[in-house]
Amino acid sequence: MTKEKRLIQHNFRTTEAEDNVIRQKMKTFGIRTRASFYRAMILNGYLLKLDLPEIRELLRLMKNLTNNVNQIAKRLNERGSIYDTEIDEILEKQEELWSVLTKILSRLESPTA
Repeated sequence: MTKEKRLIQHNFRTTEAEDNVIRQKMKTFGIRTRASFYRAMILNGYLLKLDLPEIRELLRLMKNLTNNVNQIAKRLNERGSIYDTEIDEILEKQEELWSVLTKILSRLESPTA
């Protein structure tokens, strides 16, 4: 696949304040050239960068819960029963998951998040 040459140039003027906003947004998204930034904004319509450490925590909790459920299923298949503490542990992990999910949803719904 050959790379198409960009031949058409677009020019426009901004105020100093607008230029500062553009520079800050470029820095936020890690875009180094104005041309790349302008193309991304114009062709894609918008840029969205989410920094939600809660999602990483959610994945960790889900992995932990999945491991617990798999261990319990294995014990059930081997012995035919499980311990009440194992069920309590799963319920506790589910509560942690719901807590993190609630935080994520509230951050996504909040315009100042």
